[in-house]
Amino acid sequence: MFYADTIFRAALASHRPVLASSISARSVVRRLLGDRGYRVPNVGAMDSVVTKTKGRGLPGAACVVGRAALYVHHGNPEAAIAEINRVLPEVQEADLKRHAIGIRLRAKNDLLDIKEAALKVDGGTTELDVCTLRSAIREDYEALKSASSGCWLVEMAAAEYALYEAKADEAYKVFCDVAEKTESFIASIEGLHISSEVASAENTQSFSLLSFLLKRAHDAEGVNPSASKIVEEGIKNILNDDSVKGSLATFKKELGVSLTDEEAVEVACVLDAAHVRHHFHDFFPLEGEYNDWRSEGAKEAKNEIVQVFTPQAVVISNELLENVKKSVPYRPFYAPEDQLRKFLSSGHKNYLAELRATFGPSPACVLAKSDEAYFEAMNILKQAPPSADTAGDLSYPQKQNEICRKLARQLLYRTKVNTAVALTQLDHLNEAVEILDKVIAANEFVYMWRAFLARGEAKKRLGFISNSDKDFRQLSEQKKTFRRKM
Repeated sequence: MFYADTIFRAALASHRPVLASSISARSVVRRLLGDRGYRVPNVGAMDSVVTKTKGRGLPGAACVVGRAALYVHHGNPEAAIAEINRVLPEVQEADLKRHAIGIRLRAKNDLLDIKEAALKVDGGTTELDVCTLRSAIREDYEALKSASSGCWLVEMAAAEYALYEAKADEAYKVFCDVAEKTESFIASIEGLHISSEVASAENTQSFSLLSFLLKRAHDAEGVNPSASKIVEEGIKNILNDDSVKGSLATFKKELGVSLTDEEAVEVACVLDAAHVRHHFHDFFPLEGEYNDWRSEGAKEAKNEIVQVFTPQAVVISNELLENVKKSVPYRPFYAPEDQLRKFLSSGHKNYLAELRATFGPSPACVLAKSDEAYFEAMNILKQAPPSADTAGDLSYPQKQNEICRKLARQLLYRTKVNTAVALTQLDHLNEAVEILDKVIAANEFVYMWRAFLARGEAKKRLGFISNSDKDFRQLSEQKKTFRRKM
């Protein structure tokens, strides 16, 4: 039979209460990624809350901030900045205030891109407008750093802005510090204790639990219920999960304001995003001018990033299940026949756990020709990305921690490249090349084009023209080519 712990990795294999460690581990993944994977809000519900509360109090302020985030994601940074400027003096909750500052910072960065592009057009904008906006962005970076004490992700983003402003010496010092903190973070993941404690109001913020459960239900709706009976049953269990109603009722009671379920959900999602403490920067772009590096390590890291944004459910086809049923394992049963009869007559609903307890583990390799269908199904499960539907099992937070390690590793490579760029600007060229050599030799950086560009520039300034040309040729090979459709 299937391993119980392995099949729980597959989406919708079983339904169990969410673990507190699953929610906290997932929050760290979201923090590393920034505010990617944006959820489309219910605008009508948010507007209704703002009208009811006049944009005041925690629910009102949260919905104004959420509306500003919507403006940013729809390419209207000026409207977002206006919303935040209006509500920020009213915000009392620390995480929500930090969230508002971060959204405004991102909006100003987007607006800066627009204005810098407009500089190239006669009458588009003025240099004074751009300089004024740059100063405002610098102030918001300081405000975000002040509200994010010790957050190396925000420090890293601020250092990149300093590098953009040609403050290489300042940026270099911060990048060195961030690299040390990143390495410490990666090392700390190995020793993290994962608790099997179920998430509740006692150990998890009510809005975080509610948001997680709603996201899980939303993802379940997109899975094909005809894939197999296991999947069909899993979907029903998740969509009819009573814990969602309980969490929603608890959260509404905490708010102390009369809100509909739809309105409370919008408030919860904004507060959850604020609690995650994003860094508001796109350190992991999915699209760009250059192709991603194609090494095994880089492809594995990129797949993890993509799967976070677009979770994939595991589908074991009916045809494959029929092949498994028809196959005759080398040792069909791993317990006496009377135990099999007892199991078949029991009313136990957690079939996988009961099977494992009754029959024990299956063989670890193919023992006969008829075992091949079974192992084919097992391989599908083993290669499956975990979804939130499996958050009741310890394997989910373990996998999230592994994703954190890989994401942090990518951020470390990015920091190293930025350190080398700062050194190049400071004319410490040999040191810059040495750092970049190590990044390229590691062969894992998804955005390796950055390293080739930086090393090519450093070698060019050193006078190593032939070596520089090699890096620039590699960079050219990484550049995407766009063919016109005929």
